[in-house]
Amino acid sequence: MFLFLLAVFFCCGFCDSEEDLGYSLNIGNAIDVFANYGDLSQVTQVVSADYEDEENVGAELFREKNIRVFENVTSKQSPGDTGIDMNILLCESFEDLLTKYFQNFKIEGTEKTWKAFLGDWINDEIMRTFGMELDFTPDNCCYALVKLSKAQKSVKLDPINNIRVKKYVEREIENLNASDTTAIRRFMKSYGTHYIDSFVTGNFIYQVFKFKRPGYNLLKSYIKLREQRKSDFGDLRFYFSSYFLKQVGDIRIASGNKRIEQWARNNLLDSQYLYSRPSLLRVHYSPILAYKLNEMLDDGALLSLNLKILRPLFKDRYKREKYVEIIENDMKLWEINA
Repeated sequence: MFLFLLAVFFCCGFCDSEEDLGYSLNIGNAIDVFANYGDLSQVTQVVSADYEDEENVGAELFREKNIRVFENVTSKQSPGDTGIDMNILLCESFEDLLTKYFQNFKIEGTEKTWKAFLGDWINDEIMRTFGMELDFTPDNCCYALVKLSKAQKSVKLDPINNIRVKKYVEREIENLNASDTTAIRRFMKSYGTHYIDSFVTGNFIYQVFKFKRPGYNLLKSYIKLREQRKSDFGDLRFYFSSYFLKQVGDIRIASGNKRIEQWARNNLLDSQYLYSRPSLLRVHYSPILAYKLNEMLDDGALLSLNLKILRPLFKDRYKREKYVEIIENDMKLWEINA
């Protein structure tokens, strides 16, 4: 009889954990960041890539294994923007470009979030993703990242001061030997390292411009002056002319939708002396093009993601501190080696 009850007990716990397992974007759920560290862009829709489906319609925004570890999760959802938001991000180096691209993505415990997404990629793959030609000395140049984004919805976890942990997770924590680093890492693989605190979905189209240093400094001064005066950007075309540029990147879209990318290449042509080239700056000067692009930008990509370490799981202070310490140390090591 005892063995029968024991079997029922374990089966119930297993069934609960199976029901709580998911692969979509579930607010409050936990993931193991180390499972795909360095290649998170393969399981999150954050950069353009080549797909068999030319339009990449219906692609999953988030395809990472996650598990529900909290009982009473609630969240607030806000609608996004009705129009396009344009940003020009100045980057002193190629690594700065990657940092600025992922500036709205936060993973507690790491300073270089971009390494979690692209750290395992070779330079050729990264350059291609950003529409650039391979450069063996990318940090000898300066860059401007032009982004046109449209947020569709924003989801934020409510305060978790009185959060309840799932019973089967509680049992695992009670039996966890916090002095055994191997046991803690096994727990991390089963129940995660971080939980999803907030995210924003939508889409954005982007283009990288590689500058010569004098042209970059001129653009930097111009943008600083405009920000001080709180005025709109005037004639940007002058600062993005061929005289100041070393390379103009191809237009890409975060959702990977090739139909929209092709539309942008065909319709956003900017005449430069004897030839024309695609430029996202055309949208800045044409309300008609801005309107058409605004209609096309769907809910196909992640614009922001915030992951926090699973501190709330642990009531015991010692176990909590040991757990956080191991995660933070491992994050630093993976960041250095990526």
